Amino acid sequence: MKSSRTRKPQERTAITRERLLVAAGQVFAQRGYEKAQLEEVANAAGFSKGALYAHFKSKEELFMALAKTKAASYQAKLRRTLDGAATREAKIAAFRNFYVDLATDREWALVILEVKLFLTRNPKAQERLRKAEEALEDSIEASLIKLMGKSATVPAKALGGIVSALVVEADMAPKSFTDRKIRTLLGSVFDTLLES
Repeated sequence: MKSSRTRKPQERTAITRERLLVAAGQVFAQRGYEKAQLEEVANAAGFSKGALYAHFKSKEELFMALAKTKAASYQAKLRRTLDGAATREAKIAAFRNFYVDLATDREWALVILEVKLFLTRNPKAQERLRKAEEALEDSIEASLIKLMGKSATVPAKALGGIVSALVVEADMAPKSFTDRKIRTLLGSVFDTLLES
């Protein structure tokens, strides 16, 4: 492994950015968008606030970069999953498993909920995020529509919110919403939405 002194400036920049995004995910999930402070994110990543500002001009820019980075990561994972399935039925089963597994990333489910709350309160940011999503090659929603046809448009939009809601409910009532129960519920939701 290279020491930080032997890395090229581009490598150090990429590593710093990645550490800031990981820390941002943790802070936004713990504190929420409104209460999160950039200084907390910088400290959690092991950097100064100035280092954070060298990469992100504002909390919103950091938040949007986190959302885009995580979405792109999940999209790439889904693409690999679907590419590994030979038939349409296998692709649907792979998509279902991918969807059910989303609930295992509690931090990300909470961040997605924060994104949705933030966008609800900030229509201009909603438009900026929509444009950023259009620039992505693919989306989880587009993958489902491609697989299932135009009829999957509404279900695709509903799936992500349901994961976040169940993760929050599990925090409130862990005995009622065990991991197993959440996985079963998400599987049923996926199946039901695709039938409609």
